Amino acid sequence: MKKYKSLALNVFVFLFLFVFLMIYSKFHFFCVEQNQLFQQSWPFISEKLVQPGGFALVVAEYLVQFFIIPNAGALITALLLVLVGMLTNAIMKRIDPDNRWFLFACLPILTLLFIHLDYNYIIQGTVAFIMMLSALYAVLGIRNINYRLTASIILTVLLFVLAGPVFSLFAVSVILCEAVNRTPKWYYSLVTGLVALLLGICSVYYSFIGEYRFAFLPDGYYHIRLQPDNVIYYSWLSLLLAILAAFVFRGRKVLSRKMLVLADIAQLLILVGLFWKGIELYGDAKSYRLKIMDYYARTEQWDKILDMCKKPMTNYLYICHANMALAQKGLLADNAFKYDQRGLQGLAVTWNKSANVSTLLSDIYFTMGNVAIAQEMAFESNIASLCDGNPRMVKRLIQTNLIYGAYPIAEKYISILENTAFYKDWAKEQRKFLYNDVAVESDPLLGGMRKGLLANNTLSQIDGFAMELKQMVDQNPSNKTAFQYLGVFYLLGKDMDGFKQFIETYYGTELLPSLPVPYQEAIITLSEREPDYWKRFGVSESIVQRFADYKQQVLANRNNVNSLPGLMSRSYGDTYWYYFMFK
Repeated sequence: MKKYKSLALNVFVFLFLFVFLMIYSKFHFFCVEQNQLFQQSWPFISEKLVQPGGFALVVAEYLVQFFIIPNAGALITALLLVLVGMLTNAIMKRIDPDNRWFLFACLPILTLLFIHLDYNYIIQGTVAFIMMLSALYAVLGIRNINYRLTASIILTVLLFVLAGPVFSLFAVSVILCEAVNRTPKWYYSLVTGLVALLLGICSVYYSFIGEYRFAFLPDGYYHIRLQPDNVIYYSWLSLLLAILAAFVFRGRKVLSRKMLVLADIAQLLILVGLFWKGIELYGDAKSYRLKIMDYYARTEQWDKILDMCKKPMTNYLYICHANMALAQKGLLADNAFKYDQRGLQGLAVTWNKSANVSTLLSDIYFTMGNVAIAQEMAFESNIASLCDGNPRMVKRLIQTNLIYGAYPIAEKYISILENTAFYKDWAKEQRKFLYNDVAVESDPLLGGMRKGLLANNTLSQIDGFAMELKQMVDQNPSNKTAFQYLGVFYLLGKDMDGFKQFIETYYGTELLPSLPVPYQEAIITLSEREPDYWKRFGVSESIVQRFADYKQQVLANRNNVNSLPGLMSRSYGDTYWYYFMFK
């Protein structure tokens, strides 16, 4: 009967975790998959295996590549976490066969769940934790102290080689079990700790591992350039707490049925409270909206991005996605001010060297046709990724190198993606462009990009934005996306002189046969008292009348300085006049 209860509990926990992760973190897993690149080739795998913890890393990266499949990330993560709980419970049962304190067996599940919501956590840490729990369970089943000590030493070395830093937790757990159990000559187990200490010190001394925290602590399962939150240590501490709890409650008087029910309810309530608070503290709510946008951008679902951006936005990354989506649909000049614009950073944020921002900037510059910066940002994103690259940015590097005619480099990246499970077909399709200028130039995307390549390229970003856009437009007049970015750039920067020159240069040409509504509104802004100038550029009577109404409303409420922006936004928040005056 107890076996069925345990099975039912594990099934319930799995289903709860799966449904929760499927709903709460669906797009998180898509981003995690993009943060690594696993190649199914022996040279790639063998290079991993020779590193401390390499086996756990290979298993983790192999699993993560399936996160590209909807709900696969939630399924795999739920299975891993349930396995952690089962093994922790089994270890507690080894110590106390009558153990009923499922709270302590669930703590490692909860704490690992929280760190799994961190984009920079390497799932290698959870795989390694499972390997360590398996080793600890096996060791605790050996009755003879000498055999147990020998097995502990051997498994400490194996865990160091196969699983990484978690070997130190194993050694501490073994010592704790022997000491609390008051095993005769328990201090012999300190040899296990000594072996672990020597392994860690030697690994750093001989440069197998860069720092001691990567050798001994779960920091080794986190982005090497970043400092993890303290939550990464909680799973290790919760295991030690579970071991102590099993010893503390071992042999205690069996509670009555009523008290057992009350104890179970109390444990459940504690778990619910910890879960609720943990999700509040460590959940990805703040970054989740951006993860959704990133996925929609990668899959070119531009309308969904625009639907998400209808509400007011204060985050420049959101605004960049909205403007990129408009540009992709050819609607940037017409609809930019229907969305919450907040300056030039909404076109291209300042580069901060992070993988996420580099990816976004690569997308933006590729959209407008600036191949040089798109390639540079793709390269930066690739090297800043968590594990071995970003598949999407490798695709970008293939495209940009094909555009430049750098075929040997493009071929190198194609070979990388051909070793993957989910990108190999796309990569094989790109081989038709290698060493074939005719094929590249006849391709709508690659050929158009090659036609607009600039003679001189710099990583200028927003400082040289207008200049480079103008060069692209002049060199390739068919690049209407760059042209729209150029016009909106002047408007967002409130550069009326630049906008006036822009209009007078291009109005009436193929690029600008008539003015979009925001441009007409800007014409009135820069020449409010020159109606003849408006007529020169075909400003419609309806817009002239709307401006008159707008001006009347401003004058009528000019004494309500604090409330004026809110009042005007209701009827005119989508106009350039409102942006120019209030933002």
